[in-house]
Amino acid sequence: GETIIRRVDLNLEKELWTQISATSALDVRAAYLDRIEKFHGPTQNELSIAAQIAELKNKFSALSDSPADGSLLRGVLDQADLVARKFNEFGQMVTEMRNDTQTQMVETVNRINELITSIGKLNGQIKGADNLGRSVAGLEDERDIAIKELSTLMDLTMFQRGDGVLIIQTANGTQLTEVSPILLHFDPEPIGSNNFYPTSVNGIYSGGDPDINSAAIDITSASLGGKLGALIELRDETLVQYQAQIDELAHKLALRLEKQGLRLFTDPANAVPLDTPPDATLGTPVTYVGFASVIQVNEFIRNDLTLIQQGTYTSDVAIPTASNEVIRRVVEFGFGTVEYKEIDGLTDLRHVGPATDLQTWLGLRSQNNVVMGIDLGSFPQIDDGVAGGGDIRDELQDYFPNWPNNDQFRITFSEPRLGLGPTTITVDLSNTDVAFPLGPGVNDALDQIIGEVNAQIALAGLPAGLLSSATRNSQGQLVINSRGNVRMDASSFVTSMGTTAFEALGLQEGTFTTEDPYFDIQIGNGDLHRIAIEPGDDINDLVNKLEYDPLTELGVPGLNVDYNPATGLLRLRPGMDDTNGGPDFGGDLRIIGGPGTTAAAINPALAALPSGVNILGALFGSYSVSGGVVTQTSPVESIGYQSETENGSGVFVAYRRDFLGANLGVGTDVLASLGIADYAQKIVNVHGQDVILNDTTLNDETTLRDLLQERFLSESGVNIDEELSMLIVIQTAYSAAARAVSAASEMFDELLNSIR
Repeated sequence: GETIIRRVDLNLEKELWTQISATSALDVRAAYLDRIEKFHGPTQNELSIAAQIAELKNKFSALSDSPADGSLLRGVLDQADLVARKFNEFGQMVTEMRNDTQTQMVETVNRINELITSIGKLNGQIKGADNLGRSVAGLEDERDIAIKELSTLMDLTMFQRGDGVLIIQTANGTQLTEVSPILLHFDPEPIGSNNFYPTSVNGIYSGGDPDINSAAIDITSASLGGKLGALIELRDETLVQYQAQIDELAHKLALRLEKQGLRLFTDPANAVPLDTPPDATLGTPVTYVGFASVIQVNEFIRNDLTLIQQGTYTSDVAIPTASNEVIRRVVEFGFGTVEYKEIDGLTDLRHVGPATDLQTWLGLRSQNNVVMGIDLGSFPQIDDGVAGGGDIRDELQDYFPNWPNNDQFRITFSEPRLGLGPTTITVDLSNTDVAFPLGPGVNDALDQIIGEVNAQIALAGLPAGLLSSATRNSQGQLVINSRGNVRMDASSFVTSMGTTAFEALGLQEGTFTTEDPYFDIQIGNGDLHRIAIEPGDDINDLVNKLEYDPLTELGVPGLNVDYNPATGLLRLRPGMDDTNGGPDFGGDLRIIGGPGTTAAAINPALAALPSGVNILGALFGSYSVSGGVVTQTSPVESIGYQSETENGSGVFVAYRRDFLGANLGVGTDVLASLGIADYAQKIVNVHGQDVILNDTTLNDETTLRDLLQERFLSESGVNIDEELSMLIVIQTAYSAAARAVSAASEMFDELLNSIR
């Protein structure tokens, strides 16, 4: 008779099994991602690491207003403890989950081996029955049930041979079974933060234990799909990525506070892991793999709360008890986007050629602008010889009773620092009137005096270091310009006019000291320090004035000075000076230039400018030229936190995204971020997005699986007509056999009766 056959669309069945595998993988991911989501908690509950870091900043902000408040110091410590615990719990949870995946992988591999063994036996039975022409429908149904379960565990490919045997393979073609199964082998070992596949985490092999069977194939990376594939992906990719993200966050939080002078978070050895870039060539990972699992509050701070206010670094000067200097840096810079502010000079400060010091090299010289007197320009001349003419002689005759005698004053020029002078000139008012009569360029009494002063200066032959002249300002006052000190004297010699007459002219006796070019510099919220460039100073003198000397207490505390003698460039930033170990903290820097602009500079870059620049532009090259116009900018730049992506790459980022993990093969997939709290929130957001994406995909894939299942059930089964015909044949054969048995029985009865 004919055998019963099934009506099954094998292609549709394969598609269904593939879909079952996909939904199974997503189900597994959902279970693990749910644990991550529950750890972070609902956003409104503010339980996540991001929320706790934001609260730590708030605690520091409150402490900044009252830096010596013991309860606020304790509040910072308690919150720091909470942040450290959140890191520990998350890091340890990730490690625990990776080990959990291995436990499930063992169970899954064992079940896969049971199923492929069963399928192999069924293949053998189907092959034998088919050869005998027997119906294999029941065996095929049983095999399908096993394959369906197997498809939940891994993604399958298959093809059917002519003898009815179904060859089962992994998605990439590794054979699992035909009649005889090729068993999988997995021998797990405990996983830690620094363990990774394939170096220190075991894989899954087809063909048995590779230590016994050298032909065994490692199929771990073969995109196995299903539950097993999802577990491998979680163990070796997803959870490793989450660990890299949290380690990056923990390390940068500790490192950034450390760079502001507060080592609040450390490893168990009370150190912050170095920010050494990974080296793919040498296979050297970052130093902080697994740091989140062990991060703790610095034991020294736990034992001495005042260190939160004082800082944990060596400073040039002691931090006052009531100062919020360190706390302010932590709030503004540690939790911010800028590590420090600096001035990176562009002007070569090595003077050469005719320049003898910085002043001549830069064209910034000491200046003495002595503004004298009343509006002398209001007098038509000194003495017109006519009574009542409104000149100085007429208007001030009570002060000059011996005119034209006793009408002199003297001006002395000197620069002791250069050994120049003193050089004295004498101005005689009555002789001035004769020497400089009204005419071209001489319009009033002030012009006459200016002419006499400049004539006497020329006769005195002042050196360049004492270059001086007399001018007038818009108010008609006498102005004496000099590069040296100016002494005005109208009373110490026989022919002097006397103090009273001198003051009647609006002039003042005394010594007027020259003003050197200067700038004021401030580190953090410390004092402003004035730095002057004196005549004769070179770059080494300037560096010595800037660098703090703890013995003399001269210089700028908290300023790091870096002068490169090979290039002549000067760089300033917060920190300790080079002599005392270099920069130890970040923070801000403020600089204010004094009056005056460059003129006749020897430095070729400054000499080529169409107009002068102030001292900051001259020292640091902070200017630009466009269309013959010089525009000055601030020399202070903000320097963001930077970590080199890979050793020797020259690429620096605020947070590393690649070359992470113990195997240098992990990326965080966290979009660019700067502030530490923002980065923490983006990590939480990435985890949330992973949950949402997985849930959405699972919903879509489940819908498709159900549709395929419904279609499969409606289109598959056995041929009812053929089965009914076969049942009739069997029933007829059974009836005939029964009749034959009954006839034989009757014949035996008759035979027995005849024998009796």
